Formats: sequence, C-alpha cells, structure tokens
Amino acid sequence: MKLIDLTHTIHSNIAVFPGDDAIQLDQIRTLERDGFNNYRLSTGMHVGTHIDGPKHMTSDTRLMADLPLEMFTGKGVLVDVRGEAKIEFMESFRTSILPDSIVLFYSGMDRHFGEAGYFTNYPDITEELARFLADQHVKIVGLDWVSPDHEPYPIHDILFKSDVLILENLTNLDQLLHETNFEVFTFPLKIEADSSIVRVVARVK
Repeated sequence: MKLIDLTHTIHSNIAVFPGDDAIQLDQIRTLERDGFNNYRLSTGMHVGTHIDGPKHMTSDTRLMADLPLEMFTGKGVLVDVRGEAKIEFMESFRTSILPDSIVLFYSGMDRHFGEAGYFTNYPDITEELARFLADQHVKIVGLDWVSPDHEPYPIHDILFKSDVLILENLTNLDQLLHETNFEVFTFPLKIEADSSIVRVVARVK
C-alpha cells in the first residue's frame, strides 16, 4: 500500500482566487513565551485544495456537515488531459468511468499554482462531458486547476444538481499516471459551510 498526498500546503502566503480574502495564518502562542505553541487560521473555504458542495452555487440547503461520509471516498479514475484547451467527452469513458467513482483530471497545471494566469487561463469541461459524469453518478470530479468552468459556471450547476461534488486545486496527480487501482479519500472539515478546505489522499493498492 502507498499513500499519495494530492493537497497543496496551506501557508500564510497561499494564492487565492481573485476577489477572495487572503488567508491569515498566525502563530499566536510560542513555547518560549507561553509554554506551548498555537496558531490561528482565518480563511474562506475555497482556498488551496478544497471541495465544493452543492450549496456553493445552487439553492440546495445542505452544508458540508450534513453530507454523508460515503460521498467523500471511492475508487479513483485518472484522466490525462495535458495540453487540452477543452475537456471533452470520449467514448472510452463509458467503460473507464463507472458509477460511484472519483474522477481526477490531470492537466499538469498544479505546477503553476499561484502564478499569473492560473486563476483565469484554464480548460473548461464541456457540458456533454459534465452530463455524462452526472448520468454516471460519479461521486466527485477532481481537478488540478481552479474550476471546471468559467463564469456563469454552467458545469457547476450540472454537477451539483446531480449530487456530484467538485474538488479543485489538486496536486501531484502525475504520481497516479501509471496506477490502475487506487482509492481517493477527500474528507472535508465537519463544518457548517457550503464547502471546505480538505486533505486529499490517494491510496494505491
């Protein structure tokens, strides 16, 4: 068994989506002064590697704490989309992407996380592919870039209305390129919010 961390590290200078508040991560107690160390984190839920719940962009009222744990783990499927400007449906997906799977799209864009253009110049998933993923009842669509679509975010709407969660800003997906049997664990905070920062781990069997 091998565990692969697919999560960007949260730190005080982590890049955020334009218009979002910067995070604040401060050490508020020190061992030398207080006898113990402690930190305070103030952050939005869409910073770094995070999972979007349906309340994020629909009238669904469920919070992350309301969603069952089964939604956050499942058999992983990696799709290599390096160099693609648009992520389109392929007939091969009918046999490779099965119900209850967690589908991870690998573009290699994680190498540019935080750079100029990362939050604006990224590929969109087509509506045809989004509807296929929804019809297949996958659990999660994961990306190593910032969003499956641009404003007005039609892909978010298609996926959320079919109970498909969206996992954004993954990293290290290249380590799964030659793996055919792995599970994904992406448990959010048990938090009363629309979405959550998350630690994502792949377990290779």
